[in-house]
Amino acid sequence: MNKYNFILVFLAFSVFLPGQETTLRLSLKDAVETGVKNRYDLQAADYNLDIANNDISRAKKEWLPDVSASGNVHINTQLQKMFIPAGFAGLEDPMLVGLGAYNVSVFGVDVSQPIYNKNIRTDMAIAQNNLELEREKKREAENNIRERIEQSYLNVLLRDLQYRIAQNNEQRYKAYFELAETKFRQGALIENDYLKARLDLDNAAVETQKVKQNYELSLTNLKYQINVAPETELILTDSLESIDLATDVVPVEAGIANRSEIRQLSIMEEGNRLKALHARQLSLPTLSAFGNFSEQFTYNGLNFFQSEWWSSFSYVGVRLRVPITARTQNRLLESDFTIRTVQTGLNLKQRTADISYQIRNAATELDNARQNMETTRNNYELSQTIYKNQQVQYDLGALQYNHLLDTEKALSAAEQNYIQAVYQFLLAEIGYRKAAGVF
Repeated sequence: MNKYNFILVFLAFSVFLPGQETTLRLSLKDAVETGVKNRYDLQAADYNLDIANNDISRAKKEWLPDVSASGNVHINTQLQKMFIPAGFAGLEDPMLVGLGAYNVSVFGVDVSQPIYNKNIRTDMAIAQNNLELEREKKREAENNIRERIEQSYLNVLLRDLQYRIAQNNEQRYKAYFELAETKFRQGALIENDYLKARLDLDNAAVETQKVKQNYELSLTNLKYQINVAPETELILTDSLESIDLATDVVPVEAGIANRSEIRQLSIMEEGNRLKALHARQLSLPTLSAFGNFSEQFTYNGLNFFQSEWWSSFSYVGVRLRVPITARTQNRLLESDFTIRTVQTGLNLKQRTADISYQIRNAATELDNARQNMETTRNNYELSQTIYKNQQVQYDLGALQYNHLLDTEKALSAAEQNYIQAVYQFLLAEIGYRKAAGVF
């Protein structure tokens, strides 16, 4: 086989080779960091920061001199005639005379330098304000994504536990069925109890299938939240009971100050104030210096290489600009932003009240969830003890199957309640951290 045939075989094999699945081992912290890094919306938000930084640079450069070059090639197809009165240069009669050259071309450099313009400094302040606003918007978006990833991660852990519990329940019902089947064949169990044990096993298998589907859906959602390929295999290294979000209760005032919504409204209020100031300063006079240096070619032909027909001229000056008719429009613009400042201030007060309630309510929910978790843990431990005792009695024939089944259901309910309580406690921690702005 020559080298070309080998390459063709290798390429054909590569086409039909199935893609290898990637395996990721993720703690809760790893999942959040992976999602924040992979999310395209957060990457897009970085460009908003770049644009805002460019606006600041552009505002700073308004103080730099404006230098421009220009060229004007002017061809007179017909010279403009001037009136020459009688007696001028010995003329007896007045007459019209065309004076000038057919080619009058000017090439020059203009320079303009601001000296006094209050709005340039205000423009820089507005650009800096916009940058701070974009930063807060990104922080809010990042916190929302962190919250969704943490919730999705916890949901996978909950569904995984429920799936394992369902599998264990199915195995227990299978053991009960096998024991009931043996007793039925020996004549020690009536047919109805035997059929009931078989029905319980079938129902347990159906429940296991449903819980498995929920678990797979939760995994799919987590992959979406952290933006990894659907074929990626995820191995979660944390468990519901091992996760410690280390949530510290903060004063309400500190929580309000931490919230991105409050910061955004404060920044917007300052931005409207700056824009009102900018509108007011548009009515102020501006002062700038200007200068020009030019080379002029004056001749009846187009041969620009004839140096004797070139001449230079230059000038400098100061320009004062005083707005007059624009003052009315500027006052309306200033009034608009003044109204917006008051409006934003009222929204800020209301949002402060809303967040104050959210923080207090989230703290109460967190405390309730902690109490419920402790209560359900005690109930689960008690139900385990009762179940073990009755299982021994059933094996010895001292307890009927329906009584053991009732205890089995009570144990399963207690276990589910405890797992759900742990899950709700962790969700309450996430909710409190979001309310207090401590993500």
